[in-house]
Amino acid sequence: MTASHVPIFTVHETHGRVLRPGNRLIAHSPDIGWRSLYAAILEEGPFEATERAIQHPSLIYHLTRPTEVTRKISGAGVEKALIGPRRICLTPGNAIARWEHHGHPEILQVYLRQSVFDSAIHEMYGIDPAATELVPRFAMMDPLLEQLAIAITRSLRDGTAEDGLYIDTLAQMMAVHLARHHSSRSKPSRVPTPQRISGWRMRRLIEFIEENLEGDLSLEAMAAVVEVSPLYLARAFKSAVGQSPHQYVLQRRLERAKELLRGTDRPIVDVALSAGFSSQSHLSNWFLRQVGVSPAAYRRQGGH
Repeated sequence: MTASHVPIFTVHETHGRVLRPGNRLIAHSPDIGWRSLYAAILEEGPFEATERAIQHPSLIYHLTRPTEVTRKISGAGVEKALIGPRRICLTPGNAIARWEHHGHPEILQVYLRQSVFDSAIHEMYGIDPAATELVPRFAMMDPLLEQLAIAITRSLRDGTAEDGLYIDTLAQMMAVHLARHHSSRSKPSRVPTPQRISGWRMRRLIEFIEENLEGDLSLEAMAAVVEVSPLYLARAFKSAVGQSPHQYVLQRRLERAKELLRGTDRPIVDVALSAGFSSQSHLSNWFLRQVGVSPAAYRRQGGH
């Protein structure tokens, strides 16, 4: 499925907790256009409900306010714990789960698109993804999943949320980690050897990136150009270029923006869109991080 055909991951593909009366939505991803995962930060009111199977695996990362939570997955026993910050619950997409709590925790809820998880299973184990399931976890700690959850939380809060390629990368990392450590196939496994990208294919990919800097570059689109899977693209690209696809594309977009700021008097919002940023604030956020000044200040200083 090409990037243009992967739909935005909407709240209607989730259990819809953000829509429940009594919950306070702080930030979520559908308005920004994420495709490979859905994420929301919310303050959740007292909750008691049975959630249906929706096919996308989900993760809840507790941010604040320890809360006693009960979960009962159909066919399994009752799980109950006081869940505080940094604890994580994983629920398979095919699970019917009964939840109950009476607190007001602030949580990050993430749904990973099932096709991304399936791709990781297939590439890592060479089997039909339908033969593998995510293993439920309750109130666990997992340092790598926590880092990914923190990165997603930060993205929703600080402006990098608009960077779809970055989010695609986080989703791929999450899928690989879940497949390796939290699936029914989990076991010590060999790290997949990156598929080598030949010189001419890499040159074609670099040309494709240059031709589409202002467009919707995604891991899927770039992987299709060089005929490797998105799962392998990041490692193979970094091996060949020395940067991840996201880092490379970001630097090229910033260089394009600098050229336009130095050489034209176009409004900064036009510069942002022409360089592939989704908005002026998106450009400003990364410009401040990487260049150290705002786009307007860079222009006033004559590009120095």
